[in-house]
Amino acid sequence: MDRRNPRKYPYDLKKQVVEMYLEGHPLNELVEKFDLGNVRRVYEWAKRVREGGYKALNDQRGLKSKGKRRKNGETPEEEIERLKLENQYLKKLLDLKRG
Repeated sequence: MDRRNPRKYPYDLKKQVVEMYLEGHPLNELVEKFDLGNVRRVYEWAKRVREGGYKALNDQRGLKSKGKRRKNGETPEEEIERLKLENQYLKKLLDLKRG
């Protein structure tokens, strides 16, 4: 597999591998048994599970999300609303300064 077309693993396989890893099975054995490519993949999955539980193993890449948050944590709709409010605030400030 190349970087442009990475291999996708089903949720059940990821969960089984992480469970076995957390039970103490050797990494090399898991990589070989499930044909994973390298041990780093197991570490990544285990980290996701520690941080977000098993639901974090679901691959969400490529799925469109209408409510997708941007780097600043806002959805596009929230950003538009914030900018409208900022605009209104600045207009009122200008009116007060003029009048």
